[in-house]
Amino acid sequence: MTRVTLIFVATVALTLCGIASYAAPAPSPSASASASASASASGYSAPALYNTANAYARAGKPGLAVLNYERARLLEPNDPDVDANLRHVREAAGLPPQTGSRFDRLVGIASPRTFAWVGVLGLLIAGLSALVRVRSKAHRGKLLTAMLVGFCLLGLSAANAVALWPVLREAVVTVHSAPVRVSPVTTEAPLFELPEATIVRLNAEYDDFVLIQTAAGRTGWTQRGNLVRIVPKP
Repeated sequence: MTRVTLIFVATVALTLCGIASYAAPAPSPSASASASASASASGYSAPALYNTANAYARAGKPGLAVLNYERARLLEPNDPDVDANLRHVREAAGLPPQTGSRFDRLVGIASPRTFAWVGVLGLLIAGLSALVRVRSKAHRGKLLTAMLVGFCLLGLSAANAVALWPVLREAVVTVHSAPVRVSPVTTEAPLFELPEATIVRLNAEYDDFVLIQTAAGRTGWTQRGNLVRIVPKP
């Protein structure tokens, strides 16, 4: 077995292991027992998260509603019901509409899991074409075309990963109002308050505090218990 073959096999194995470890975000520990039981009974899926979000919206808990809508949208990026209900809850909470770039909309045409398998397919096509092209002198033009197709599929998967990366650092305010301070202490007056259902970016952590950044660029420290990550840490 040549060195190229060994590298290709190792790459495929690592990619498959990465996909096997890719899982949907775990249910929020802040959710009520009844909602968690319902989600467990129906499986952790976009429909289950959507129904849980609807229940929180009817109960007047926009933070947990937005959290579950966002998680459902990760699994089903093109579900119009999720988008419509998320927009309605945000408007009812007095929050500005979300705006996504054209790049984000383009790579959001399918779920991350689908793009992961697209990447594996591209890796297989490109790798096998390269191996055959090294060993055979026939159909080199067709094999080169197949390699390019494989690399294009890999590029789509990589673009989706780039678009998804910021979400890993985002969290939703799940309390009525989250005070934000200039330093990680509770003894000083807040700089400003984050309303419930606001989505922020997490930049750093210190004890029970996290350094957040709003969509408008404002930064400060708030207590960890005021937020729930959209994609929880393992």
